[in-house]
Amino acid sequence: MSIPLTDRAKAEREAARCPDCRERMVPIAYGFPGPEMFEAAERGEIILGGCTIDAANSTHSCACDTTPSSTVDTDDVLVAFDVDEARSYIAAVRWQFASTMPQWPHEYTVRKWRPDLDNTFEAFSAFTRSGGVVKPWPADSPTPRYHHRYLAIDGWDYWIMDGPVADSEVINRARLDDTWQ
Repeated sequence: MSIPLTDRAKAEREAARCPDCRERMVPIAYGFPGPEMFEAAERGEIILGGCTIDAANSTHSCACDTTPSSTVDTDDVLVAFDVDEARSYIAAVRWQFASTMPQWPHEYTVRKWRPDLDNTFEAFSAFTRSGGVVKPWPADSPTPRYHHRYLAIDGWDYWIMDGPVADSEVINRARLDDTWQ
């Protein structure tokens, strides 16, 4: 399962024209490709850009070999990352109870705790951001402090804080049955 592009990325993809020949440019998709990405590449809808998601990567390419200097917003990258890969990541990392916030019981994991899984941390963060549902927090507040995207997997809600995915250092999770959410 690939993560769908955000509305902004869809609009940019449709509007992308080569600055040299003015033909429609093809988006470059990053991340470990799954079957859907391979099929889209075969149809010429995308170009596979490799597994490494980096803010310096180009976003589009043209048949005339032009790759503009615009770079990837890692929040809008088409990433081949599915629930099974998310489950594997969840099982592979340490989750720490947030003892400084006992009134809001949740756990977190930190990117630097598993530097060997840095790319997977980022892919899971992008998966959470792109596939999650926006919810207010605190849910019962007339003026919620945050509106994050929460992704439900196996009885847990996962979220990252605001800001670019590439800058995320922490992934949070809370049981879906906890009433404080």
